[in-house]
Amino acid sequence: MAHPKVSIIILDYLKSKRVCENVDSIHAQKVDFPFEVIIVDNSCNPLNAEKLKTLKKYPDVKIFINDTNVGYIRGNNQGVSHSHGEYILIVNPDIVWRDPHTLQKLVRYMEHHPEIGVLGPKQINDGDGSVAMTVRAFPKLTLQVARRTWLRRLPLIKGWVAHDEMRHLNYGLIQPVDWIQSSFWVTRRSLWDKFGGLDSRYFIFMSDPDYCFKCWKEGWQVIYYPEVAVYADGIRASAGGLKAFFTRWTLRQHLKDAIVYRWGHWFQPNPREAYYKSKVK
Repeated sequence: MAHPKVSIIILDYLKSKRVCENVDSIHAQKVDFPFEVIIVDNSCNPLNAEKLKTLKKYPDVKIFINDTNVGYIRGNNQGVSHSHGEYILIVNPDIVWRDPHTLQKLVRYMEHHPEIGVLGPKQINDGDGSVAMTVRAFPKLTLQVARRTWLRRLPLIKGWVAHDEMRHLNYGLIQPVDWIQSSFWVTRRSLWDKFGGLDSRYFIFMSDPDYCFKCWKEGWQVIYYPEVAVYADGIRASAGGLKAFFTRWTLRQHLKDAIVYRWGHWFQPNPREAYYKSKVK
């Protein structure tokens, strides 16, 4: 196989059926460059692993089955460590690419805009056709807690939470944003290597705002690009309120990762605002 321009990394946890649909739709993409697909399985489930192995029919697919669940961060870093592409796409297992020109458009946009460090497309929820809110303001721990409790209904806090969730955003416009959820985004290998991949202090969450924070701080833009759209099942591991916090370990892990993020960025100003202020001078 020729040296790939793009490495697509898919980390799976018990979604082998969706992964197969994902990879089939990737191979329906019309591109003028070679790519590779690297699948890392954290499921620790023999039946799930056997389903994934059917994807070996594609010569550009590599599959790594882990004996233990190493987490989202280490799993993606593991996948990238086995890749060779100039561009890295982190893609959730449930993504389906329906437009056959999606991959070509994303890579060409990155090539024509060398100032971009992370690029994310529009995501559409398969169930109801709504646009997924994949863009966020840089996290504030107090608002992350408030949105899961009755506090989010208080008039003042309600407005702050809505802004934090970017509910005012026009999801039809190409625009710079604080950060984009890594359920699907493109970054450059040069940046990935410079940052050392996703920060392994996190287990599942918060590595994407952390990575985008570093991009802006180092003078690279993070861009939401709705000229292309991908589809997902709309199920979020971090969804749920206060009651779910006591029954789901993923929500407790979300809080742990949020505390790590807050501690690591304590008293640091918004790097996107600083970036544009420096351009005015």
